[in-house]
Amino acid sequence: MRIVRWLLGIVAVLVLLAAAAVLIVALAINPDHYRGAIDRQVSLATGRPFVIEGNLRLSWFPWLAVRVGAARLGPAPGRPGPDLIDWRSARVSVRLLPLLLHRQLDVGQIRLRGADIHLWREPDGQGNWQHLLARPNSQTATPALPAFGGLDIADGTLHFADGAASPITLSHWQLRVSAWQSGKPLTVSSRFLLRGGFLPRAGVPVRLRLKRLRFRSAPLAIAAPAVWLSVADVTMRSTATVTDGTIGLDANGSLALTVPSVRRLITLLNIKTRLPQDPAALGKLSLTARWRLRNDTLVIDPLTARLDATTLTGWVDRSGGLQPLWRFDLDANRIDFGHYLPPTRKHPKPFVLPLKALRALHARGTLTVGRGSYHGTTLRDIRLEVQ
Repeated sequence: MRIVRWLLGIVAVLVLLAAAAVLIVALAINPDHYRGAIDRQVSLATGRPFVIEGNLRLSWFPWLAVRVGAARLGPAPGRPGPDLIDWRSARVSVRLLPLLLHRQLDVGQIRLRGADIHLWREPDGQGNWQHLLARPNSQTATPALPAFGGLDIADGTLHFADGAASPITLSHWQLRVSAWQSGKPLTVSSRFLLRGGFLPRAGVPVRLRLKRLRFRSAPLAIAAPAVWLSVADVTMRSTATVTDGTIGLDANGSLALTVPSVRRLITLLNIKTRLPQDPAALGKLSLTARWRLRNDTLVIDPLTARLDATTLTGWVDRSGGLQPLWRFDLDANRIDFGHYLPPTRKHPKPFVLPLKALRALHARGTLTVGRGSYHGTTLRDIRLEVQ
């Protein structure tokens, strides 16, 4: 939800720039003379310092457009840190005739080039993107955004940090949103390189596409009937519905995920682990599920996954709170444990379940295996319980 909110904030800032351009044209004065006034108005509207460092340029018929050079929107007062956003250039336009004849604000496509966005969450849980459009000492609600011709961000970078977790960076970021009109579906597409944490330094390519997306800001409601996501070799198709209820966000949907080769994915993601000696192990993975996120509690039910010759069915959930607990009840038709052993050593050790690692997961549940085998030994109806 933070991405949606700061995008709406950026759109509102640029719409304010378009309204300022209308005033400038009406006075027929060099737009650069009004940079200071625009800075003050945007700063007042956002509650953050805003500075235009580049030049302002105007174009005319049929669109009245303002081109803004380098500019930056700083952090909230009393919150040190980098600017929330700065950009190399921006362009926003309005249709001239509807504005002059009918006082109708018809905003065209909003373009950002070289945007550098910094999002982070403070130790107190507050994000620097919150209250982006809050006006100090004002009880007036933020007006609804007018229809506009879409959003186009290119050559952008987004940084996100959350407490002690490794920061995440989206580089070479491109985002396109089709024309916006209240109550009408729109299309969103994005691609970027994901960096941070254990990921390879070169980054992992990510592509996202949402079709027939419907969005309402007050009260919040999002319907995404067609979501497609690609991360490295992983492809995912899903649906999602999000509403803002009395106890917080309520989201649910479906998920279908495919990994052509788990072994190759481990290599692509630079995960340091000993792979099974059998080259056929950790092959194709497919997963389908229904999910729901409510009051910070995640429920995945039903869940069906298939890896190699093993089919897994059941459910998984995770509680909310400071110490979330994972629970599960899963059934596997069969598992060949020897299939997943790493390369043998001169003095091989007997196979031992990683009980210590399982306990560290802070999980509770049951895994039932219909048939388990290990070097010619077969066991049936194996039941493993994690407490």
